[in-house]
Amino acid sequence: MKLILLLILLAANVFTIAQATQLKTILTGFDKPTEIKFFPSSNNYALIAEKEGDLNFVNLDTKKHYVIHTLAVDSAVEKGLLGVDFHPQFNKKPYLFINYNPAEGEQRTRVSRFNLTLNTDQRYQLTHEKIIIEIDQPYPNHNGGQVAFGPDGYLYIGMGDGGSGGDPEGHGQNTQTLLGNMLRIDINTPQDTPYAIPKDNPFVGKAGFRPEIWAYGVRNPWRFSFAGETLIVADVGQSKSEEVSVVKKGQNLGWNIMEGNHCFKPKKACDQTALTLPKLTYGRDDGLSITGGYVYKGKLIPELYNHYIYADFILGGVWSSAFPALNSSTKLFTATGINLSTFALDAKGEIYSADYASGDIYQFVP
Repeated sequence: MKLILLLILLAANVFTIAQATQLKTILTGFDKPTEIKFFPSSNNYALIAEKEGDLNFVNLDTKKHYVIHTLAVDSAVEKGLLGVDFHPQFNKKPYLFINYNPAEGEQRTRVSRFNLTLNTDQRYQLTHEKIIIEIDQPYPNHNGGQVAFGPDGYLYIGMGDGGSGGDPEGHGQNTQTLLGNMLRIDINTPQDTPYAIPKDNPFVGKAGFRPEIWAYGVRNPWRFSFAGETLIVADVGQSKSEEVSVVKKGQNLGWNIMEGNHCFKPKKACDQTALTLPKLTYGRDDGLSITGGYVYKGKLIPELYNHYIYADFILGGVWSSAFPALNSSTKLFTATGINLSTFALDAKGEIYSADYASGDIYQFVP
């Protein structure tokens, strides 16, 4: 009897969470948004990056927005303007870090630092590019593309496996390339030094490993976030499953030996020794391309407090999973006809997302 009652209570709680959330349109008119990033300590001011190269300032109070700068990007296939983040001490060091594919030259990922300051008209401007790192891309897909500062003050960069399908060049398990990895670098360097390697990176001084690598074996990390000290990475799958992993230093996340919890190469009896398997997965009945999110810390939707929110870009499913366990998920709703491409948190911990197809910006509300 007690077990039946417990199952009823659990089912009721799942139903409550699933009924608690909807998308509220707060802005419209953007073109293929790839990133929303709130200014530090702000609930109203944010940047919205668009795949074709426009970086926009938005004021959620007035609903006004304008283009700060248009980067010259190669936007073919999955390339373009893909990620931005503020320096952790932005008020003292007004720097913005941008991940994009430059239009000129061979196809590659570039991460640069820019000055983001107000001009005489009190409008933001982007100036003084300092190139931090460039990484050649053999194919036009699987660029990863996010940059984010961790709680340790270092810059993390999500790099896909270089593209095509099935990782034909084996980058996922090749630790002598920067592709297929989560990277961690120190950008607090002199002007003539692009970056430094943190001394506690796991492979510093280890033969056969690039010292920038924090963890390896990812296919296409499309959005990662930090919940306190915890790094959560969503990785887009190949043909069977999408996955969410909690990532720690030095781990091998398995691609292309594994896809989610399935052997990929070889298809059967693959060696899983020393691999770190994902916390959450879902198969092709539920979606085709994951968009990673954040652990919700807001007050508007108390049922979701301390839950990790993520979505499927193609089929529109939106899920939550209690953090830090992340051992099961609840489907909140299906955003039919909406391609949720990115998530964001404001200073209050409220969560937002963007529709790549329509250009609409949403807030999650009860």
